[in-house]
Amino acid sequence: MSDKTKKIIVIISRVFLGCVFIFSGYSKAVDPLGSTYKIQDYLSAMSLGGFSSIAFVVGILLAALEFLLGVCLLLGANLKSTSILTIVMMAFMTPLTLWIALTNPVTDCGCFGDALVLTNWQTFGKNILFSAIAVLIFLWRKYSPKLFTQRSEWIIAIASGAFSICLSIYCYFNLPIIDFRPYKNGTNIIEAMKMPGSDEDIEYVAGQLSKLSDGSLSKEACIEAVCQPQFHLKKSEVEKVVTKYMADDVKDAEDYAQQIFDLLSGKYETILFYEKDGVTKKFTLDNYPKDDPTWKHVDTENKPIEVGYEPPIHDFSMMHPDDGDITEEVLANEGYTFLLVSYRVEKASTDKRKEINAIYDYAQQNGYGFYCMTATGLETTEMREYKIEMGGVEYPIVNTDEITLKTIVRSNPGLVLIKNGQVINKWSNKNMPTFTEPLENSPRGQVQQPNDRRVVLLSTILFVCALLGVFALDMIFSIIIDKLRKKE
Repeated sequence: MSDKTKKIIVIISRVFLGCVFIFSGYSKAVDPLGSTYKIQDYLSAMSLGGFSSIAFVVGILLAALEFLLGVCLLLGANLKSTSILTIVMMAFMTPLTLWIALTNPVTDCGCFGDALVLTNWQTFGKNILFSAIAVLIFLWRKYSPKLFTQRSEWIIAIASGAFSICLSIYCYFNLPIIDFRPYKNGTNIIEAMKMPGSDEDIEYVAGQLSKLSDGSLSKEACIEAVCQPQFHLKKSEVEKVVTKYMADDVKDAEDYAQQIFDLLSGKYETILFYEKDGVTKKFTLDNYPKDDPTWKHVDTENKPIEVGYEPPIHDFSMMHPDDGDITEEVLANEGYTFLLVSYRVEKASTDKRKEINAIYDYAQQNGYGFYCMTATGLETTEMREYKIEMGGVEYPIVNTDEITLKTIVRSNPGLVLIKNGQVINKWSNKNMPTFTEPLENSPRGQVQQPNDRRVVLLSTILFVCALLGVFALDMIFSIIIDKLRKKE
């Protein structure tokens, strides 16, 4: 292989791996609490929950390291040190992701935050590939053109890490500048909770199958019409059902339409545990000792074989202590509703209690709904202490799953405004708003949906300007030092 070919390969490898690391670091940096929660999940799975207090710092530093390595790889700065650090990181992450793939203690690795979710085996395969690329870059680093001086390369590394850390701190206090989660502004929670397969969906698919029967549609056209994006169906699986439908002498279109939507359900294997003479054994539905009374059934486990489709929002609920499940009632409300979200009130900041109570009074005066959502038990000591700390609580408090609350807003507490089931806006505890005029007459009553592309562009411009600024300062200091030396 010629040197020119090696140069092209190492440059392409550098740019590719650099862009991936920049994306990975950036997606973590804009959501530092998300990274914290994921690291805490890892620690809990490894029985290291005692170290969860350092998860926040580790999350920020990990994002900074990935962003730093990405920028250096992209620009070819400190290539020897950068490639070695990358290899070391991959040498740690690859066995870890293999263990995760084998034992499945967490559903996804969180490699790219919530921006891109991979399965555990996809993550392991990705790390194998990246490890090989990192080794190649290290071995062929001499073929990569050197664009910067040694001092400039260190400036690039330090400035990149510092930028990522500053970005994480900003997003921690002010909410992520890009929201990758299913509860972002503009989301209709009701629509996001829907599972394909409603009566209307079945009627539509049955209609397509009927057209196939009378010759109005070809098999390929029917499959294309059935596999609409909103149905989340796999063409290969739909084709099997359609083929079976075509071969059936008695064609019940609605029955086959239901079979098609049943494809979205997960597949499980039922494991039965029976005990005899103090020994417990596992059985399946095919071989369990149903006719042997000496065996005693002790437990049943449904082991997932294949994960089915899950709507973006599937665990949103509001359990009122007196009225029970009020989820549908709140989401169907055509007026405005404030949701004060605190995944654990005993961990919530209470420095904005006056502002929060003022918002509740404002909601009461204007006929808006107001609920506090928490996973803390409503009759616990922690809840009683919270109410005292808040100076007395008059607003209703409902219970919701802790993970759901952490997903809704990255602040404890955080404020969410919804209307007719749609997320209008969110505020962190630091930026708890003050309301005066009715929301119907205020911009705050309209969906506040930021332009993600614009945010990424502005972030890039800010980083480049910061980098150029550091270069400029370094140049100025160098000139000053040179002049001082000449005077001596």
